[in-house]
Amino acid sequence: MSEKTTLTPITIAAYGAPGLILATLALTFYVFLPKYYADVVGINLTVLGIVVLASRVWDALIDPAIGALSDRTRSPWGRRRPWIAAGSVPLAATFVLLIVLPNIADPLLEGLYLGALTFVFFVAWTMVTVPYEALGAEMSFDYDERTRLLGVREGSVLAGTLLAAAIPLVVGVGSDLTSNLAAERQRYYLIGGIYAVLVALLVGGCLLVVRERELAESQRPSGFARSIVTVFHNRPFRILLSAYTVTAVGFSVAATMILFYVEHVLGSRSGPLFLAIYLGIGTALVPAWIHLARRLEKRRAWLLALTVNTIAFFPAFFLDRGDAAPFGVIVALSALGVGGVMAIPPSMHADVIDYDEWQTGIRREGEYIGFWSIVKKLAAALSAGLAFPILDLSGYTPGVAQQSPVAVWTLRFLYVGAPTVCNLAAILIAWRYPISRSFHEGIRREIDGRDAAPALRGAPRPVS
Repeated sequence: MSEKTTLTPITIAAYGAPGLILATLALTFYVFLPKYYADVVGINLTVLGIVVLASRVWDALIDPAIGALSDRTRSPWGRRRPWIAAGSVPLAATFVLLIVLPNIADPLLEGLYLGALTFVFFVAWTMVTVPYEALGAEMSFDYDERTRLLGVREGSVLAGTLLAAAIPLVVGVGSDLTSNLAAERQRYYLIGGIYAVLVALLVGGCLLVVRERELAESQRPSGFARSIVTVFHNRPFRILLSAYTVTAVGFSVAATMILFYVEHVLGSRSGPLFLAIYLGIGTALVPAWIHLARRLEKRRAWLLALTVNTIAFFPAFFLDRGDAAPFGVIVALSALGVGGVMAIPPSMHADVIDYDEWQTGIRREGEYIGFWSIVKKLAAALSAGLAFPILDLSGYTPGVAQQSPVAVWTLRFLYVGAPTVCNLAAILIAWRYPISRSFHEGIRREIDGRDAAPALRGAPRPVS
């Protein structure tokens, strides 16, 4: 019979907490720092897009390797925690350096410096996030409990994006952008310091509280390149990854463009406020979507969340200058689905890793999370690497309040059109996802019953 676990609230909270600061760093990098670089530091948009795209593509390529290495790591502290600990310090340090940029007159040298920092930042990011997410996938094998565990983590991610949207409002980012660039820099310096402290506190707490599972040698993956390639023999994983990929691209483009859209299409400076409303509602409704995933099963709940989010968001395409109030209503309605869009796929991903164990007899969460992480990173990289040059070609002029009609229409297509098309495509793809509760319980029973002496097969045991 499939193992039933009961994780304590402290364990669940400690595991979910790093998701808050990791999401805060990500949203700040992709939403706030591009505008900071363009309007305050003065970096060319095309250079910025190229730097972000190049660093993230390279970084994404190492995700499966780090995931696979963490699968094969042997230490007294487990497979995942040594990687998380080693990556957290450079992660915090390079984020601060990305904000405290020196004034470099040569655009090429400026781009190279920013690119080098971004490269180091995301290598450290991979060392933390891939093992961290792999750790969550192996903490429980129960169909519904892992939805609760990973739903709490994704709720923390949404709370972190809310924090990233709220802190700039508190410190006054953008309040006097045209008159005092030095004060704007100081505000970002304060943000960088706050986030570095949160990395130490939340990641450190997770490392101290959460324990890992010990595996038998027969459950550890061997080989390397061939093992990574065989990940794609998993049909449910291919379906889920494809659907998640197109959704992630749309969401990343929208996240990158929201401040530009609000300011130049709607004529408002309330972008952080709208972002806070969206994320606040989404975070608050994560428990409701976890409950719906239990009632409807995960695939149906995720499809419903995507549908709600898409239908409510599309009317933003028709808004114009002065329509900030209607946009607020659209934001609130589309936020009804975002909790489910975010919280449910990681639990589905953990189920496809169990499917892989059913097929192969080994546990390789790191490899699967590595490919999952590639999708998130490439989606974010494409959003910056393609959206910014497209915006540049449209005639967008940094620091100018009234943009050309072509630039305004381009912002509409990027901010609203891209995520709408992507979500519709994801719904069509995810319709074929095959793992239901009964199917998952069946494969877990078979996995757990393969050996009459589970202790000799490496039944999960806590390690210190």
